[in-house]
Amino acid sequence: MGNDSVRGKNIFTRFLPFYGWMSVIIMLAINMLAFQATRLVNGSWHHYDFSLPIDDYFPLIKEFIIIYIPIAYGQWIYGFYLAARERKACCYRIFTAEIIAKLICMACFLIIPTTMVRHDVTATDFLSRWVQSVYNTDPADNLFPSIHCLESYILTRAAFSRKIGMERCPAWFKWASVPVTALVFASTLFLRQHVFVDVIAAVVVVEIGLFIACKVVKE
Repeated sequence: MGNDSVRGKNIFTRFLPFYGWMSVIIMLAINMLAFQATRLVNGSWHHYDFSLPIDDYFPLIKEFIIIYIPIAYGQWIYGFYLAARERKACCYRIFTAEIIAKLICMACFLIIPTTMVRHDVTATDFLSRWVQSVYNTDPADNLFPSIHCLESYILTRAAFSRKIGMERCPAWFKWASVPVTALVFASTLFLRQHVFVDVIAAVVVVEIGLFIACKVVKE
């Protein structure tokens, strides 16, 4: 039984180090708290629409759902897996920055709840139904900053940041993250999931998170 326990532990830690597992678990808990739990509090509050004239130039383009769901989630899962496998200081910097950014988002969701007007989806083809299902399961609230943009941007910044230094990040993922992140940004706008200021706010909170994380997490 003892050997089985050791063998199970080795399999567990072979995939990710213990500190990597803990970082991922804490990140997911904070994400649920910031994005979902806040809806239990602010659901009946007045919500603000931060739409600008520039948002009128983004029509609904259903094809972007392919970027918004499978490609974005693929980038996040693999990117945070790479981050959790990094040496301890690097791992802690990335996840600390992520958590700080999410806590700022949570504060924004509670202080200035936001909403927006979405387009009507009348077509019945597969992609249109997929877009409508996202609308049904993800209400137009907790928009500012955009969590979608936050996740993609922080992984791209971490891959290129010398201070963080993702040493195990493959070159292909590093360079692929740039166009993928740009497409994720675009998908939030062309699917009418977010408005322009939500994207800018996501970049700002990530930069704040990275700045603080690099100050507090030392080698």
